[in-house]
Amino acid sequence: MSDTTLNSSGSGMRRSTLSAVIVGTIVALGLMVMFTLLGLAIGVASLEAVGQGLGFGAALYIVITQLISLAAGGFAAARFIVPRDTIAAALAGAAVWALTTLVVAFGGWNTGTSAISSSTSLVTQTARTTANAAQAITPNNLSLPDISEIAGSISMTDLPPQLRQALQNADITPSQLRNEAREAFRNVISQQEMARARSILSTTLTDIAAQPATFAEEVSGALDRLLEGENAVLSEEDFTEATNTLQSRLDISDSQAQQIAEAIQTRFNEAVATLRQTASDLQEQLVAAVNEVQDAVSSAALWLFIASALGLGAAAGAGVYGRRY
Repeated sequence: MSDTTLNSSGSGMRRSTLSAVIVGTIVALGLMVMFTLLGLAIGVASLEAVGQGLGFGAALYIVITQLISLAAGGFAAARFIVPRDTIAAALAGAAVWALTTLVVAFGGWNTGTSAISSSTSLVTQTARTTANAAQAITPNNLSLPDISEIAGSISMTDLPPQLRQALQNADITPSQLRNEAREAFRNVISQQEMARARSILSTTLTDIAAQPATFAEEVSGALDRLLEGENAVLSEEDFTEATNTLQSRLDISDSQAQQIAEAIQTRFNEAVATLRQTASDLQEQLVAAVNEVQDAVSSAALWLFIASALGLGAAAGAGVYGRRY
C-alpha cells in the first residue's frame, strides 16, 4: 500500500512538473509574440536586412523582451509546481528557457517570434543577404570582348605612320578600313564559339557567387581557357585567317595586313587586360560587401547569445522567486 502511494505520488509530481514547464513555455512564447508585434510596430524588431547590422536599440529591445518573457514563463512554471521545492523551481525555469529556445529556433518563424529571436532565421537570412550582396555587385554582362567590334573601331592613328601613308596612297579611307577589318574578324569566330565563351563566363560567375575571394582568379582562369590552347575561341590561326582576309579585301601586301592585324590584336589584348582589372576591382568590392554582412551577423549573433544567456538566468531566478510566493 505504501509503495503504491509513493509511486502514485512520484508520477503525479512528474506530471505536475511537466505541465508546469509547458505552461511556462506557453506564457513565454505568448509574450514573445506580443513583444515582437510591438517591436515591429515601432520599427525595432525586424531583421529583414541583416546585412545592415543590428542596431543598439533593436539589440536592447531583444534583451529586455527576452528577459521579461522568460522570467514570466519561469515564474508561471514555479507557481504550478507542487510541492514548491527551490531547486525544482529553478530547474523548471531553466526547462522553460530551454524549451522556449528550441521552439523559437526551430519553429518560431511561423509565429512571428523569429523576427527577434530565431537563430535559424538569422543563419538563413545571412546566407540570403550574402548572396544578394554578391549578385548586386557582379555584373550579368561580363563577357569576352567582341573582336569584330574592336576591329571595326580601328583608327588610322592606331597604325604606324608608314602604313597610314601607304593606305592613303592606295585610296583606302578610314571608313573602308574599319568596315573591312570588322568583316575580316567577324568571320573568324563562329556563333557557336561565342556561345561557348558566354557559357564559360556565365558558369564562372555562378560558381564564384559563394566564394567572392576567388572572383578575379576564376575570371582570369576562364579568360585563359578562352584565349589559349587548342580550344581557344580566338587562336593564332584565327588571326592568321583574318590577316589573309584583310590582305585580300584591301588589296595590300602581307606585311601591311599583318601590321593592321597586330594593331587590332593589341587593342583586343588591352580590352582583355581591362576586363581582368575590372574583375580584380569587383573582387575587392565583393569581399568588402561579404565582410560587412558577416560583421553585422556576428554582432547580431552576439546580442542574441547575450539575450539567451540572460534569459536563462531570468527564467531560473523567476522560478525560485515564484516558489517563495
